[in-house]
Amino acid sequence: MTSELEDKEAIRDLMSAYCFHVDNGDFEQFAGLFTEDAVFEAGPFGKLQGRRAIYDFINAQVPRPGEGPARKHCTLNHIIRINGTEARADSYIVVLRESTAGIIASLAGRYEDLLVKQGDEWRFKVRRVHFDISGDLGLKH
Repeated sequence: MTSELEDKEAIRDLMSAYCFHVDNGDFEQFAGLFTEDAVFEAGPFGKLQGRRAIYDFINAQVPRPGEGPARKHCTLNHIIRINGTEARADSYIVVLRESTAGIIASLAGRYEDLLVKQGDEWRFKVRRVHFDISGDLGLKH
């Protein structure tokens, strides 16, 4: 059995893996961070249900490295509350990307997460992203 501190660190690693996988174009690994029946509420892009729909969405919207502007997703200010094999987390997101004007911040917002522990792994069950301040995200569509 893991301690609460170990679980919180594993959840922080999950949030970091989300950023690394999307930025590196590792969309299968990205989708694998969600439960099979997960819900991803992607702000103005709508609500996605299920791991496959989440993969299809990210694959259609986000350019892989070399196909569009380079970007870095950063999560910070994590507040994580553990309750057995469930957890709730709130965090900030900032997305930086390259542009003709140099490096720009294209998004500042918040995540609201419901996470579940499946075996030894934490996964996103529900992830809501709030686009509090957004500009040109440099997406495919």
